[in-house]
Amino acid sequence: MIKNRKMFLPYLLTSILQFSGIILAMVLEDLSSKKMGVARYLVFKKQEFASSFFTPFLIQIYTILFVIGAIICLLLLITKGRSKGMVFSLLIGVAANIIGIIFIQFQMELQAYHFFVIGMMIVIVVQYGWLLFNRFFQKN
Repeated sequence: MIKNRKMFLPYLLTSILQFSGIILAMVLEDLSSKKMGVARYLVFKKQEFASSFFTPFLIQIYTILFVIGAIICLLLLITKGRSKGMVFSLLIGVAANIIGIIFIQFQMELQAYHFFVIGMMIVIVVQYGWLLFNRFFQKN
C-alpha cells in the first residue's frame, strides 16, 4: 500500500506530461477556426515542418520506428506482462504507437496535424521512459 502511495505522484506527473502535448494540439486545432492569428501560425508551421521534420523520407522512418515500437511492446506484453502496472503501461505504449502510425499514414486534414504527430511522439518517448524506469529502478 505504501509503494502505491509513493508512486502516485510520479505516475500522475508522467500522465500529465504525456497528454499535455495532445491536449495542446487539440486546443490549437480548435482555435484555428476561431482566431486568425492561430490559423496563420499553423499555416506557417505547416510549411516549415513539411520542409524539415516531415519530409517523405523522415515520415517513412517515423512509421518504421512506430511499427518497431508496437512490436516490441507487444512482445514485452506477451513475455513480461505479469503485473497490472506493467500490462497497463505496455498497452498504452502499443496504443500510442498504433495511433502514431494512423496519424502518419493517413495524414488527416487537420490544421494542427504536425502538432498531433509531435504530441504522439512525446507520449511514446515518455511512456518508454516510464517503462524503463519501472523495469530497472523499481523492486518487484
